[in-house]
Amino acid sequence: METANEQLPLSKTAIAALIFSTVGALAFLMSGYGYQWGWWGLFTSFRILLPGGAILGLLGLILAFAYPFTNRGDKPGTRGKGLAYSAAFLGLLVVANFGYWFYQAQQYPPIHDISTDIQNPPEFKAVVPLRADAPNDIEYGGEEVAKLQKEHYPDIETLILQVPYPGAFERALQVARSTSWEIVGYSEQEGRIEATHTLPWYGFKDDVVIRVDTADSDSTASKIDVRSVSRIGRGDIGVNAHRIRDYLQRLQ
Repeated sequence: METANEQLPLSKTAIAALIFSTVGALAFLMSGYGYQWGWWGLFTSFRILLPGGAILGLLGLILAFAYPFTNRGDKPGTRGKGLAYSAAFLGLLVVANFGYWFYQAQQYPPIHDISTDIQNPPEFKAVVPLRADAPNDIEYGGEEVAKLQKEHYPDIETLILQVPYPGAFERALQVARSTSWEIVGYSEQEGRIEATHTLPWYGFKDDVVIRVDTADSDSTASKIDVRSVSRIGRGDIGVNAHRIRDYLQRLQ
């Protein structure tokens, strides 16, 4: 037997709120996965789906908050509290995520090539063929990039390990293998390790090269330099710097 509340019609406001929030969440989520799967390009993703999803999520959030007020004067009334709560949750999730990433994009410099050695950055070899179609090349940007990096990432610098070269190279390789990177190639003779890291949402690929060498002043110590470069995008929202920090912390 239906209760009195179950016999009430569903609120059109609550239904509309859930539709807007759900479509907004799907648009926001699929903006990245759709690009990764080759369904559309970056323009569609960044200029249409991301802001469009945020706008729909905001509309759903507004309607969810409006539901109690639109229901006050209804006679005999409507139901839809659960729908409104779900719409508010989804809408808030979309708007908060869009706001977070928009804010993050304003906090970092417009560079995508980070190196612990800005005077003599480690060079790529094995990943060069993999970047043949990449919008960003592997030529270091020079003084302008170095200046921005020093200003925003002053902690990114060469690591000195009190370990002889063979042990330092082995440790550097083991730590690289322990990450989610794909090892592309390495040479102990050249002191070089190269890898690619694929980011989960958009599937962006960033390349990493690690250079291991003996320390200039002490043959019992080794120095580790790391360079991380994005294949696409002018900026990187701090991803490359974070990747280098994380690697060096693991290495220590």
